[in-house]
Amino acid sequence: MFPLNPWTYPDQRYYYGWWGAPVTTEPTDGQIKSRIVDRLRENPYTKDSELKVDVKQHVVILGGEVPSWLAKRAAGDDAWDTEGVADVSNQIKIRPEPEVR
Repeated sequence: MFPLNPWTYPDQRYYYGWWGAPVTTEPTDGQIKSRIVDRLRENPYTKDSELKVDVKQHVVILGGEVPSWLAKRAAGDDAWDTEGVADVSNQIKIRPEPEVR
């Protein structure tokens, strides 16, 4: 069973320190990109992948290749969980498994 009701309001569900805090200054695209790159380098699913991060008007575009769908999902989650992000376009490709002969 879910520890939290999935239909609760975000202020009861989100665990990020920034959620619900008053916005004093909006992060710049450069700050958002820097935070996402740092998260991707720390994430065990994405740290060994060469990924491209582009941010324009608070919209994040992720590119590159990863070894699994889980790594792709983790990268997208890291982007969405970053303060100031308005939308994420996860264009990361999953690297095909080599054929065994």
